[in-house]
Amino acid sequence: MKEFMLFIRSEETPKANLSPEQLQQHIEKVGGFIKRLTEEGKMKSAQPLEMKGRILSYKNGKIIDGPYNETKEIISGYYHILAKDLEEAIEITKGDPRFEEGIWRIEIRPVMKVEGIN
Repeated sequence: MKEFMLFIRSEETPKANLSPEQLQQHIEKVGGFIKRLTEEGKMKSAQPLEMKGRILSYKNGKIIDGPYNETKEIISGYYHILAKDLEEAIEITKGDPRFEEGIWRIEIRPVMKVEGIN
């Protein structure tokens, strides 16, 4: 099995406009998805990310705090999954109930294994 990082992207805070009932439904659906993948041995970890943070850049020989993300899209969470290949990772990702809400994007990236680093 190969490892994949799935970066959950959203615009600003999409859950902020949900009613308490809608938020509870969202949590239950996503929690069920994570639980199922964990039981199948395909989920290594999953967490939301806080909205605050910083972007560090390296320019002209020094580290700069910024430039800041100009878009409204942020990485709001991640999944670390196991799949036999990219196609299976795509199929797993398609099952995320966030897509039913239509306001999310998920970036799928294979984890590169480099001898002596991992």
